[in-house]
Amino acid sequence: MERVTISDVAERSGVSKSTVSHVINKTRFVEEDTKKRVLKAIEELGYRPSNVARSMVSKKTKTAGLLISDVGNPFYSEVILGVEEAARAQEYNIFLCNTSYDIQRGMEFIQSLIDKMVDGVLLMSSSMSVELVDELYNHRIPAVVLDWESEKVGQRAASVSIQFNTGIHQAVEYLYRLGHRRFAHVCGPLNLWTARKRKEDFLTAVEEHGIPISDVLVIEGNLRIDGGRDSMAAIVQEENRPTAVFAANDLTALGLIWAARDYGLQVPEDLSIIGLDDIELASQVNPSLTSVALPRFEIGSLAMNLLLELIQLSESGLPDITKLNRTVTTYLVIRQSTSKPPIFSHQML
Repeated sequence: MERVTISDVAERSGVSKSTVSHVINKTRFVEEDTKKRVLKAIEELGYRPSNVARSMVSKKTKTAGLLISDVGNPFYSEVILGVEEAARAQEYNIFLCNTSYDIQRGMEFIQSLIDKMVDGVLLMSSSMSVELVDELYNHRIPAVVLDWESEKVGQRAASVSIQFNTGIHQAVEYLYRLGHRRFAHVCGPLNLWTARKRKEDFLTAVEEHGIPISDVLVIEGNLRIDGGRDSMAAIVQEENRPTAVFAANDLTALGLIWAARDYGLQVPEDLSIIGLDDIELASQVNPSLTSVALPRFEIGSLAMNLLLELIQLSESGLPDITKLNRTVTTYLVIRQSTSKPPIFSHQML
């Protein structure tokens, strides 16, 4: 069966192709009787307008790109759902791009999205670089970045910032009140700005409680379960073993919990562990994971709506991007992976 074309609709309704186009795209006033004939013909023929043709008229493709770091990380599942719901509400389609923490791969995706003439791009990947934003800016494609150094983005992209320090300070305060004084932090790769920021916020919070930063064991991980497992070896080998560990994300924390068992340690009796992200699995493991929570669905929805706003404003010229920044906060969710430190820790204080 041949595809129904705009010419078929024009012939059935007795009007020109341009009139059919105006009815579909609402680009010009059309008499009500004429409009009804066109719409009736569209329904009878089952005509579906070409997105390519419509984009030539509207100058929009109703598509956007979404770059994420790791499609296997459960953190992104709800973020993607939030993006998709906000996008669908405005009849937008999303191109999902997984960078696997590879900046070069991210640039290749950016080039592909530019070729697809997307209306805008969400950069929600930890593997960010100024070059990615610059490339979009040079092609006049609106962009929104998630939790990245806003001073480097400047006027080139809007941003959604996450206040990690709020939840991280709550986590350190909670551990301190439980009696913990010896801490470890398994961070993400320190070439990532987000990893450095979480590390900085944690060390600042610890120092505010009178504990020297030099006393904190910092181990560089990879934000994945195996990175958490591998980090446990360094923790158990410490002469004054930490009694509490803050992990850069929940996957790292889960790796730590499972590795602790291999070393004969009980969580939380021997070692308290806190993660970050509060993924769904955090509440289902045994022991359930105390975590610094991010409102992931809200982040995705907020970022997409911000991008849509930016796309609309960009039609009338370059908007003041400094007024298009949004912030979300974090908070501590207490579960079973944290408790008072073991007796030996008090004897060594």
